[in-house]
Amino acid sequence: MILTELAYLESQSVRQQQLEELNDERSLLILNKVKTLLVALWKDKERVTTTEEIASYYEVESSVVRHASKKHREEFLTDGWREIKGSSNLKALRSIGSEVFSLPSATTRVAIWTPRAALRLGMLLRDSEVAKAVRTSLLNAVEKVIPAQAEELERLRLENQNLHLQLEVAKAQKETAEAQERLLSASQLLAIINPTLPALVLGKPDAVVTQKEVIEKTVLVNERGIAKITFEGLSKTKLAKRYGLNNSRELVNWLKSIGQEDLLKPGLVATPCQFIPWKEIKKLDDLWANRRGTRQFLIGE
Repeated sequence: MILTELAYLESQSVRQQQLEELNDERSLLILNKVKTLLVALWKDKERVTTTEEIASYYEVESSVVRHASKKHREEFLTDGWREIKGSSNLKALRSIGSEVFSLPSATTRVAIWTPRAALRLGMLLRDSEVAKAVRTSLLNAVEKVIPAQAEELERLRLENQNLHLQLEVAKAQKETAEAQERLLSASQLLAIINPTLPALVLGKPDAVVTQKEVIEKTVLVNERGIAKITFEGLSKTKLAKRYGLNNSRELVNWLKSIGQEDLLKPGLVATPCQFIPWKEIKKLDDLWANRRGTRQFLIGE
């Protein structure tokens, strides 16, 4: 918002906002740059003056000041403006011994003004030339303060932005660490199943997954331990289990249905058995996968 004299005259919020940043000492400095305002020390801590001195400062009638103080009373009260009445309080004012408070003996009530209240009055008196000069002085003071405030606000904004980024990085680092911990645990479990699985999960293109086939190798030996007959392959029972069949009889029926019954070869173990040579297993795997022949389908097929 660009401040102007008109904004001071018409907006209570603008007046309040500007004066909230000014104490009595700074207000008096702004006033004294335009014209000297006589003030007295009240109760050894407050600088105050009278309605008559304020009227003399702004070169207006006292009635104009009283009218403004009545119309904007709530505003002036926030600046420390107040009315003093009662013999003891008025006696205390007279005891200050200042030309500011040369009160007539018949006075029963007097309004005292703080420098900040006097500065607010300068924002309200439209026709006073002194008030116009006070508003200009105040605008000049604000113009010097605003850049410093803007610089401070920008510094605070950058600090806040930097803090926000640090929090985001810390959060991301924590989430990454947690994800790595979960991945490590999963990799350890996969390694138990197959040592090559963790490499595959981690996306390594050279990862090779192999499944170790169980190959039956049966050797019939004589009483001296010399091999007589050897065969490698899968027995009917093992192959039936491989395909999820209930028993070897179902496997034989399936082989008959696809004309592959001749793949069954006789073998000798402790008792006679039938087996299928290992080199034929791949062909049967393909036939089974392509649902060839008559067989009982498994759940989910």
